[in-house]
Amino acid sequence: MRYPAIIEGGEDDYGIVFPDLPGIVAMGDTVEQVIQNAEEALRDYAIESERDGLPLATPRAPEDVEVPSGCTLTSILLVRSSTLA
Repeated sequence: MRYPAIIEGGEDDYGIVFPDLPGIVAMGDTVEQVIQNAEEALRDYAIESERDGLPLATPRAPEDVEVPSGCTLTSILLVRSSTLA
């Protein structure tokens, strides 16, 4: 599953938010770092949701995401380990 994500910021301070996952965010000093941190935040969300018996949110199609001016749309792949169902 891929979740759309919006990258904000620039130069040496980036943030990423998931429109389909309120409260799931990540920060980083570079685009590469914020994406890596977003992958970890997404993985943690999946682990916690499944531990609590909650279904994972269904990601919307990227073309359905409104991107604020000055931000960049990307998608983050949820990599599921063998311990996740």
